[in-house]
Amino acid sequence: MQGQRLEKKPNGGKKIWIIVGAAAGVVLASYLGLCAWVGSMNTIFPNVSVLGVDVSGMTQNQAQTAVEEALEQNGENIQISLAYQDRSYPLSLADMNLSSEDNAHAAWQEGRGNFFLQGGSYLAHLAGMSRQAEPAWGEDEPQALAQLVRQVEEEVGDVTQASYAIEGDRLTMTKGRSGASVAKDQLLTTVHEGFEEALAQWESQGAEGLIASRKELPVEETPPQEPDFDAIHRELAVEAKSATMDPETFAVSDHVVGVEFDVQELKSAYDQAAEGETFSIPVTLTQPKDTKESLEGKLFRDVLGEGSTVLTGTANRKFNVKLAAEACNGAIIMPGEIFSFNGQTGSRSASMGYKSATVYSGGKTVEEVGGGVCQTSSTIYYALLHSALEVVERYNHGYNTGYVPVGMDATVYYGVTDFRFKNNTDYPIKITIAPEWQGNKEVLICRIYGTNEDGVYAIPESYAYDKQVPTTVYQPDETIPRGTTKVDTVQNPYTGLKAQAYRSIYDKDGNLIEKQDMGVSVYKMRPKTILYNPADGDPATWVNGVPPQPGTTTDPGTGTTTDPGTTTDPGTVTDPGTTTDPGTGTGTGTPDQPDGSTDPVLPSNSGEESEDPVAGVPSQDIQG
Repeated sequence: MQGQRLEKKPNGGKKIWIIVGAAAGVVLASYLGLCAWVGSMNTIFPNVSVLGVDVSGMTQNQAQTAVEEALEQNGENIQISLAYQDRSYPLSLADMNLSSEDNAHAAWQEGRGNFFLQGGSYLAHLAGMSRQAEPAWGEDEPQALAQLVRQVEEEVGDVTQASYAIEGDRLTMTKGRSGASVAKDQLLTTVHEGFEEALAQWESQGAEGLIASRKELPVEETPPQEPDFDAIHRELAVEAKSATMDPETFAVSDHVVGVEFDVQELKSAYDQAAEGETFSIPVTLTQPKDTKESLEGKLFRDVLGEGSTVLTGTANRKFNVKLAAEACNGAIIMPGEIFSFNGQTGSRSASMGYKSATVYSGGKTVEEVGGGVCQTSSTIYYALLHSALEVVERYNHGYNTGYVPVGMDATVYYGVTDFRFKNNTDYPIKITIAPEWQGNKEVLICRIYGTNEDGVYAIPESYAYDKQVPTTVYQPDETIPRGTTKVDTVQNPYTGLKAQAYRSIYDKDGNLIEKQDMGVSVYKMRPKTILYNPADGDPATWVNGVPPQPGTTTDPGTGTTTDPGTTTDPGTVTDPGTTTDPGTGTGTGTPDQPDGSTDPVLPSNSGEESEDPVAGVPSQDIQG
């Protein structure tokens, strides 16, 4: 069966669209009317809050008042904490200097940003949609925030390098901190985000209590430089050093304690430490041999050697001896230094105050400025022989002096011969030398002070050998009366000899450590000189060594003389053997000493010291 075609009624579809369009127009008109009405409202949309304050339905003035009261009451309770490393910088909402007027206006603006959308937004708020209005932070940076930036950069702005120090038996180090500058372009955004989070939490908690939001402070860091651990070792690691005495001020310096540590251990501890952390490693401390306190107690406490000689001779000679002693008294010789007698006294000249006294020059006894100072140098040498100090330079006199044991004298002459010794100890030494009266004798005493930790001491000894008894020579002198002779009491005779000296070094228990050969001293012989009148002829022709009397003749064939009459015996002369003992000033002569004796071998005559040049010394006049 065929179907029947229905007839289409004209304009039926258009009516439907007209109806729909009309309805839409009504709706649109109504919506536009709503948007216009919303735009004319002077109250804030429902369910709107700003800065945590519900300002729904309020006018801007009402909202401004509400915001002002809320900031006053709760501004300090809404906080953020800007954190960097182990530091925290708090900031409250009250610090932000917010404008209540601007924030009331921001709340009113909520949903009104677009005319065609504000109607829908209003309806959404009516339906229960809540909205936290974007806070109006203002264009100016709050003063509190600017102060926070300054505080951060003062505390961590500069890079802090590692610091270190020796504290007791530990090396303490604080690891450096990175320097930081606040990234200001990010700071406000971070602060605003932090407060918005705090406000949301505040509102969710019913606007009660203290709310704090933590945010990382945006900074740009500069890390500290890693220390030069080898350089630190060079700086801090030192060898122990004993205290020393200043030779000019005599002040004792501080000692240095030795320090040593493991560089690799320090580096490992550094790598494991956090920035700003303090840590330590052990150090090895070595105490020096002498601290300041111990050295002050040791200085010059011991007599290393002592010697003395009796002062004899003329007043000028004694004066010179004492003047030279005064120049040497109190001299301090540092360890390793060399004492020079000539350097200490200087030239023994008249300008230096020295007087004229007898010396030996060219084998003759003469007067010269400075005579006698060799007794000072010899006294010091004699004291030195009683110590273990090192002799550097010493010469014996041309003739035996008699005021020290044979072989233990030291001649000096400025610019020609010197007496020198070295301080071979670990401590300063000091010479004291001055005259003292012992009974009726004036004695020059020398003591050498130092520090004798080991108790070592020395005993010198000497013996004489190859003695040469003075020969006799005749010397013409027209001042001698004819028929007589006279022994020359100026050019006194001396017994020639050699002397071997030793120094035995003992430990504190008396055990012999070493026997030192101090050398052989060679002393010349000087003959006895008999003066006669040359008119008496050649002494070789005299009978029995007696010059002929005036008016007599000598038989050249027999050697006999004709006595014209009774005369005085011309053979009576001054006994040349009777002399003055240089040590006592009494006429004792020169007793022979047995080999091996340590007693002084006295010269044949007088107490004058002999100072002719000795072996190895330029042949010049030698001062006594």
